[in-house]
Amino acid sequence: MPSPLLSLLFTTTLFLGLCTDIKAQNPAHFEVSASREDIRPGEIFEVAIGVTLDSDWHIYAPTTPPGGAIPTEIIVGGRHPFSRVGNILQPPPIVTHDPNFNIPVEYYGKAVTFNARVLVEPSATIEPHELTGSITYMLCNENACLPPETHTFSIPLSIQSGPARETYANVDPVSTIFFDGTGSTVDVDRAISTGFGAFLYLSVTMGFLALLTPCVFPMVPITVSFFTKQGESGSQEAAGPIGRSVLYCLGIILTFTALGIVLASTLGASGAALFAANPWVNIAIAVLFVVFALSLFGLFKIQLPTVLVNRLNRSQAGGHAGILLMGLTFSVTSFTCTAPFVGTLLVLTTQGTWIWAIAGMLAFSAAFALPFFFLSLFPQSLNALPKSGGWLNSVKVVMGFLELAAALKFASNVDLVWNWGILSREIFLSIWIALFVLCGVYLLGKVRLPHDTPVESVGPFRLMSAVGCLAFSFLLTTGLFGAPLGELDAFFPPYSQGGGHSTAGAEELVWLDDLEDAYRIAKEEEKPIFIDFTGYACTNCRWMEANIFTRPDIRASLEQYVRVQLYTDGQGDRYDRNRAFQQDRFGTVALPFYVVLTDTGSEVVRFPGMTRDAARFQRFLHHALQTTSR
Repeated sequence: MPSPLLSLLFTTTLFLGLCTDIKAQNPAHFEVSASREDIRPGEIFEVAIGVTLDSDWHIYAPTTPPGGAIPTEIIVGGRHPFSRVGNILQPPPIVTHDPNFNIPVEYYGKAVTFNARVLVEPSATIEPHELTGSITYMLCNENACLPPETHTFSIPLSIQSGPARETYANVDPVSTIFFDGTGSTVDVDRAISTGFGAFLYLSVTMGFLALLTPCVFPMVPITVSFFTKQGESGSQEAAGPIGRSVLYCLGIILTFTALGIVLASTLGASGAALFAANPWVNIAIAVLFVVFALSLFGLFKIQLPTVLVNRLNRSQAGGHAGILLMGLTFSVTSFTCTAPFVGTLLVLTTQGTWIWAIAGMLAFSAAFALPFFFLSLFPQSLNALPKSGGWLNSVKVVMGFLELAAALKFASNVDLVWNWGILSREIFLSIWIALFVLCGVYLLGKVRLPHDTPVESVGPFRLMSAVGCLAFSFLLTTGLFGAPLGELDAFFPPYSQGGGHSTAGAEELVWLDDLEDAYRIAKEEEKPIFIDFTGYACTNCRWMEANIFTRPDIRASLEQYVRVQLYTDGQGDRYDRNRAFQQDRFGTVALPFYVVLTDTGSEVVRFPGMTRDAARFQRFLHHALQTTSR
């Protein structure tokens, strides 16, 4: 039997041999590049350090807690004429309990890109230079960890003559972590630098994620009701249900892309969001939905003049035009919820990067439209079912109630942008309650419309649908007395609007509406400034205010800031200034968009877009407080 000493020697030799073999395979691959080639003395540029890992290996974040795995350490510059400013920028890491060290750790798997900001010293000579740096890291997987390694790199740079440009000289050096992942400028820039495939992957992913945003939900009943009527029409039978669904999705994709690019080129990067929030556009959509609803109720039948119908039928274009118009309506109503990614893409058009913006919009809208292809097929298939009784007409009437509810949302957008104060939260809820009570009573057969047949008995499905409508109306009634309504709060007007107002459900959380006042109070109270870039017609903004800001832990953190809300989709000089400030300073027109500044105006950290991860948003607030208290 071998001795313990021989067993230990054998095990150690085997482990060292395993590590040597793994190191020989080099599980980590690095790619380092500078953000610009045209750099001048006195300017700041970014260096991207990309790390790609083989198999199941992962690398630890620079912010990983001590006591276990060795955090990644990145050194950039430090030799004339380059010096690093601020901390290393990193994407949000994966936080989990590591059994290897029995403590929480922060790490990245497969691939990650770190960014460092580097200053070219004003005394730099106009000649070729070399920027050097190193990254010290530790790799682990589920079975083992490798000893720390150091990768060195160098980038040849040519410093050009000329004065430092203000855009590149006044970059805030305080920022440390981008809490992104929602299609922010950082995401887009990194994807573009990685390649066309990575950029398209990001665009498609953001398209699917956009389906989770609140203003997509009203389009579900609207799509079903529209194609219910399409299924009854015989004029487009040659196209077939699949053809009509394909045309609908093409309408979404093409109008979404074309509308965004045209508005960006004519009105700037924020043009699409402004168009979607425009009161006249919202009035047109609200009227369109009311007309659809009245048609579904049987008041009249929507049809074109006979001469035009005959001509269009011969060319098979009549129904096509209606379907494309519906795709346009879908695109317009969805712009406010897709702004976190689309707004960033449209900023590229102002920088002359048209090809990337067009490709990104096409990929994004294709993913965004895909589920509605299958959704539009469903009501068309009802045409093949036997039309016994009046059940199909009842389906249309229920869809009409839903379209009236959706129309009220767009009317509310008009009321908010023009600051009329007519459709308050209480009035909005009361109208919705009345609509769903009437829908429930209708399903029970107590109300008859022109094309209905008498309801001799109420079947199980009809009864359950009526109970659902009445129960929903009772749920809405609780909102009249201040109860939170969760996901539904995103569709309702806030409790109050304007300067010095309170967030829904959190009356003690007061917000300013002027940045200069925020600077003054921040200096007096020695607090950081939390900016909420928001919009009157921004459904995602209302969702964050109702479901994230009202959480006790989030509210407690927000109370440690000077809070200011800057609306960007209103009409007037104040909104124009807010919009220009967001785009010029932060390179995005996304709503919502959150930034923390010091009392002198230096950026600390940003959080673009809506998130359902309250813990992640809390880490963002906590990190900013820690950074500003140093």
